[in-house]
Amino acid sequence: MKTFKYIVSLLPALLLCAMLQSCDKDGDLLYTDGTGSAAINGTDTDIVLDYNNLSALALTIYWNENGDITLSDPRVEAPKGAVTNTIQMSASSDFASLYEEIMSVGVYARQYTCDELNNILNRLGYEGGVKAPLYIRIKSSLGNNIEPNYSDVLSLNVTPYLIDMSIGYYLDSKQVETGKTLYSATSNGVYIGFIGAGSWENWWLREGNNTVWGNDGEVGTPFMLGNNTTGLSVWNFWYPGVSGCYYTIVDTKANEWSALLIPELNLGGDISGAMTYDRKANVWTYVFDASAGTVNVTISGTGKQYNIGTGTDDAAAIDTPVAFSGSADNLSFGSSASSISVPVSASGEATLKLDLSNPCQWTVTVEAGGGQPTVDVSKFLYLSGVYGSWDFESYLKLYNEDNLTYGGALQVDSEWGYRMYTEAEAWDNYYTMVDGGNAFEGSLVKNGDGNIAAPDPGFYLFDVSLSGLTYKVTPITKVSYSGLNDDWSLTEMTATETPGVYTAVVQKTANTPWGVKIILNDNWDLFFGGGSGELLLYQSGFDGDNELANGEYTLTVDLSKGTYSYTAN
Repeated sequence: MKTFKYIVSLLPALLLCAMLQSCDKDGDLLYTDGTGSAAINGTDTDIVLDYNNLSALALTIYWNENGDITLSDPRVEAPKGAVTNTIQMSASSDFASLYEEIMSVGVYARQYTCDELNNILNRLGYEGGVKAPLYIRIKSSLGNNIEPNYSDVLSLNVTPYLIDMSIGYYLDSKQVETGKTLYSATSNGVYIGFIGAGSWENWWLREGNNTVWGNDGEVGTPFMLGNNTTGLSVWNFWYPGVSGCYYTIVDTKANEWSALLIPELNLGGDISGAMTYDRKANVWTYVFDASAGTVNVTISGTGKQYNIGTGTDDAAAIDTPVAFSGSADNLSFGSSASSISVPVSASGEATLKLDLSNPCQWTVTVEAGGGQPTVDVSKFLYLSGVYGSWDFESYLKLYNEDNLTYGGALQVDSEWGYRMYTEAEAWDNYYTMVDGGNAFEGSLVKNGDGNIAAPDPGFYLFDVSLSGLTYKVTPITKVSYSGLNDDWSLTEMTATETPGVYTAVVQKTANTPWGVKIILNDNWDLFFGGGSGELLLYQSGFDGDNELANGEYTLTVDLSKGTYSYTAN
């Protein structure tokens, strides 16, 4: 497909504004004398943006200040870099609604790729696939209290490509997709929805045009926005320190976002009571005895509003009434509740379910059956603080679901100790040490004070029972494999530069009917097994070698990540 490139010359007028400065003689004033006129020229060819050439150059703007700022007294010089130039683009010639980009001092050119220009056009409301005029001008400013000057206006015809700006994608702290979304009904850059967030949960928002939004990177402004197109240091968003249901608004136009915590919702009408929230499912429920037909209910509560004014300070959060109205299959959210009619298919125990997981359509239904919701057992136990940073990079794997036992081998280097979490980023839901415990064994308590004591820096085996609330830590001094070729002698493996990763060159000569085990410290009571590339503590021997032809291989195990593999030599 043909790629288009256009260069536009913009020559802005310098400032016709006054600068006041005291002189040697009291009462004397100095004035700027103005500058010459400006001319603007450009191409008369249309710009057609192509989604298949996102990195191609689509538009170049350059300008030059036409003259110098001078003062009435030639002995006084104007400061260097006094003029600030701003590129303005608009869909209308009066620039009633516009996109602005402030340029650095000494910069007199700006190039836009197809992707960048298309993003700007979408923010200005252009329709994908439709040709329309684009108006461009330069605003030149000399101080905050002085009226700016504007260049002549250049008009070009542009045709953006079509992208979906109605969905905002909720990314985790590493900018990985989570399956959660926010919704912009009119694709105007304002995204809303309910998020089941952990305390201090870190996240990002990606728009359909691949702009990724986070915090503005300034200390003390947790609800201000920044994005990956500014070239500035941008941080992730973070929720307040309370886990729960948050009505979230991200306003990319106003460069701010807000989080309305909903700690409880209450039912009124035909049934009454407090609903229960499932944060992972983003669903509120209430179990009741139903009669076939229809149940009419109201749903309301009081929320805590966090925004640009309150920050994440719990004491400053604003009490805010919250309620639902509308129909059962298309709810609205606001401050006033109205009666909602919900069909009931059969009499008996039933569950009223308010589903907020789809930001495009909130619903309330009645389903047969009740009881407590199924508990989703975490497959990982995160040890935050065990290796330097308070993050969720170090974890143990669930190896016995019935007993809620987790195990794994981790590198330890901790000055202040650590805590255990069943959910990453959920900082208010953790396990710590009961008084009397030590670095190698002890009892756990949920959401207690202090941290679990850490052993000296080194590599250790962790075995944790959340059902029994106990932990045990064992230094690892030797790693061996056994069972390959049905040979159950111990062969020591070699540690690599990566903590937890060990290798051994092995010869495949026969089948391994009982699998391979990784033995620690020559102690047959301390071992890893598993299968399908995954290592788990205290499991039967792992497979993978019987499918290999006889020959030489490198066996690699990562005890920290819980993986193993064979590589042909």
